[in-house]
Amino acid sequence: MSYKITLKEFDEKISNYVKYIQASLNNIAFNPEESITFINQIDFDGKDLFNNKNQKGLYLFELNLESEKLVGMKNATKISNFAKDWSKKSQNSFFSSSIIDKRLKLQLDFKEQWLPVYIGKSKDMDKRIKEHLSLPPDKHTYAMKLNHRKSMYGLEFRVSKIEIDVENYDFIVPHLERVLRDKYLPIVGKQ
Repeated sequence: MSYKITLKEFDEKISNYVKYIQASLNNIAFNPEESITFINQIDFDGKDLFNNKNQKGLYLFELNLESEKLVGMKNATKISNFAKDWSKKSQNSFFSSSIIDKRLKLQLDFKEQWLPVYIGKSKDMDKRIKEHLSLPPDKHTYAMKLNHRKSMYGLEFRVSKIEIDVENYDFIVPHLERVLRDKYLPIVGKQ
């Protein structure tokens, strides 16, 4: 029976640490001045731009709402049209992240130039970012697979990263990801 008491005490300590992380790091943010921008194209693989190995942390994909290829005059129309295009299935229907309707509704009044699209975490950020760009549609992962979305060609995206090199990555980073997801409200994801 003593193990149950130990586990309960440990669980309470973890809950307190989670609250501490969330309260202490509410000022954490992606730095757009250190971001990488690119135009999505069929042959863009990002190998020249994303070539750091084993850099652990969080990353953010954003869409430039001033991209010439976006349809609409107002941001709400552009965002809505982007979401509709994102949700269309192609002939080779692929497994990918989806539009999160709750966050989409919150972002329809978005007034800035760069719309948060997707936040993710990885122990090898650049490798994962390249998967979001060019992973084949038949791979069963929640990567965005941008190169296989013809309606996204010509759109400008920006990727920002926060390096987090800590020993307890698997415990800490999911909580930071949740804090940033609540802050940025990316419209694409699995959560």
